[in-house]
Amino acid sequence: VETAVSTTTWLILNDSYFPGWRAYARPAGGTEADEIELPINRVNGNFRGVLLSEGEWVVRFRYSPASFQLGGLLSFMGVIILVFAGGVWGWQTVVRPQGALTTTRSIAKNSAAPMVLNLFNKGIDFVFAMFYLRVMGPADSGSFSTAIATAGIFEILSNFGLDILVIREVSKARDQAGHYLLNTTILRLGAAVVASLPMIVLIAGTSLFTNPFSRPEVLAITFIMVGMVISGMSKGVTGLFYVYETAEIPATMTTATTILKVGFGVVALLLGYSFVGLAAVSILTNVITFILLGVLAYRRFDLGGQWRVDWHLQARMVRLGFPLMLIHLLQTVFISVDVYLLRTMLPNGEEVVGWYSSAYKWFNALQIVPSYFTLALFPIIAREIERSLDAARRMYRMSLKIMLLLALPIAAVTTFLAYPLVQVLGGNEFLPHGAIALQLVIWSIPIGWLNSVTNYVLIALGLERMQPRAFAIAVGFNIVANALFIPRYSYVAASVTTILSEVVLLGVFAYYLRQRMPGVDWGRLLGRPFLVTLIMVGLMWLAFQIHVLLATAVGLVAYILGLWLLRVFGEEERQILRQILPASLVRRLEFLH
Repeated sequence: VETAVSTTTWLILNDSYFPGWRAYARPAGGTEADEIELPINRVNGNFRGVLLSEGEWVVRFRYSPASFQLGGLLSFMGVIILVFAGGVWGWQTVVRPQGALTTTRSIAKNSAAPMVLNLFNKGIDFVFAMFYLRVMGPADSGSFSTAIATAGIFEILSNFGLDILVIREVSKARDQAGHYLLNTTILRLGAAVVASLPMIVLIAGTSLFTNPFSRPEVLAITFIMVGMVISGMSKGVTGLFYVYETAEIPATMTTATTILKVGFGVVALLLGYSFVGLAAVSILTNVITFILLGVLAYRRFDLGGQWRVDWHLQARMVRLGFPLMLIHLLQTVFISVDVYLLRTMLPNGEEVVGWYSSAYKWFNALQIVPSYFTLALFPIIAREIERSLDAARRMYRMSLKIMLLLALPIAAVTTFLAYPLVQVLGGNEFLPHGAIALQLVIWSIPIGWLNSVTNYVLIALGLERMQPRAFAIAVGFNIVANALFIPRYSYVAASVTTILSEVVLLGVFAYYLRQRMPGVDWGRLLGRPFLVTLIMVGLMWLAFQIHVLLATAVGLVAYILGLWLLRVFGEEERQILRQILPASLVRRLEFLH
């Protein structure tokens, strides 16, 4: 509907009011990116109406009932359940967990299954996010993201690095499994009590800012924290399955409870409990997971050892767990402090965090790439360091180049696809701000992925003690920059600060790296890939004036040609690829010769 009004006026449609309709208004001559959503009211007891301020407007009405979105989600979950059931049956048929396994097959079984199921779970969570973002809208989804980010600090403090320690210690003495499980569980509960104190300060401290946490947000944080305490105890039991080389069992249970979480979450949303209901669901699903894993562990394993409180063991666990907890805490604050500051420093902080988090969901989905790449790289480069530092340096440079050459085109393509990506995820309510945030924050992944590789190389070089210092410097920069610029530039400041924080972290990492592995030559490593990407973005911008898909195709072709013309892959990289790739594949790839 096109209309012009000289004062605040009702626009009334001559049809009956019915739930499920949504209205969007934009100035005359604008595009859908300029739209804002308007509440639809029942006028004169029957008709649909929206209130317009002075000006010329184009008002768009759209029927988007929750039943349609719910039907799509339920259909998807039906397919997921069938695929999951088929996967479990196929796994039991092929692997036969009861049979004897070689060391190689055991390692493959205990890494491949959790990895595949983890990706499966992320896919389920992503599709569920497409549903709840539309139901809750930017403000409530922003509050939910704030609650998750805030409670995430509590999870790290309460777990205290015990997840890895349980696996390591019980692997050495399986006959003491029950002893370790009891004492680490007591330690987790004690750590949770202690961790609740800084959380109270963190929550109460928001009253010092422009926009303190609301009561529903505090309640949601509390629910999530309770769920995390139960989840922490589940992780202690999960560690036993890894010790006994049956990691696929807790991974399967996690997928089952993820499916339950979606079901309970849909019920909570339909009952009108919004993000507080989703937070409460986390308690229920974690209780179910804990009970099922506990029963399975009790039936399968010999939980031997003395079931008594061992204060000496707990004190040793605190000493061993503190460095692990500290580095994990710094890493988490590094990536989530902007959410806390956006929420509390801006008068519309809930909505801003909702836009920002819609961008971050795509950003986080891409973090699968460096996560699994570094997991595979770590043992290889650790062996190379023992054999030859020069060989390790070449392998490290090759790894950096692979990460960079993957990240740069992904960032470029995402920049031009940001609007449709955010629209698919959350709908028009998250536009244009969610897309703008994605266009900015996505450019942190090229440097961020280099940091992921360098982080593991520092550990392999025995420089893990430098990690807390590096992250402390980067976190300090992140907090100061966000605190200074968020009040004026909102989520744009947070997005740019994310990029600059990754640059700061890489600079500190490079400084420490020179102590054991000099000669990386960062300028030569970064120069040509960034030049190719700059040309790619320029050509994409020209093609974007015609269509976004044409821009994507032109960009990818230009990128591949640019890598070839500028000889980004030198003889050193080709030599390494010839060594690590199968001989049959090397013969087919002409550029390796």
